[in-house]
Amino acid sequence: MAIFIIILNKLQFNWVNLFELTAEVNLIVFIVSMFVPYNAWGNWFAGLFHFRKGTIAFKLVQGIIPSIFLNSFNTFICTGTSIFYNAEISKSVRMSVYISSCEKAWIPCFIVSYIASFAAVWLGSRVAKRYVE
Repeated sequence: MAIFIIILNKLQFNWVNLFELTAEVNLIVFIVSMFVPYNAWGNWFAGLFHFRKGTIAFKLVQGIIPSIFLNSFNTFICTGTSIFYNAEISKSVRMSVYISSCEKAWIPCFIVSYIASFAAVWLGSRVAKRYVE
């Protein structure tokens, strides 16, 4: 996600930007995950379509709600820090640049977030199974 944000916001690709954005994304996901029951909401949403739990269709629909929440927080916060802490952007235009950047970034970031969520669940499940057994 951090690399995608660097490319999308046309930031300089360096270790500082990569580390800062990776730290932001991880912190946002951690904090939001502590307070927002988005997985339960995703299960409820998939249940509205009467998909059986464990099927591919259920997983595809269930992943929409978590991705919407996490993507929204990540897009708005990471784009904000990329713009409001950028000395090259005049203070008088930062808010308009922020709004237009969020509008342009939300859908592409949602797609990346949605796809990445499946990789994260797969990896997390493998790690959890390894240490539970």
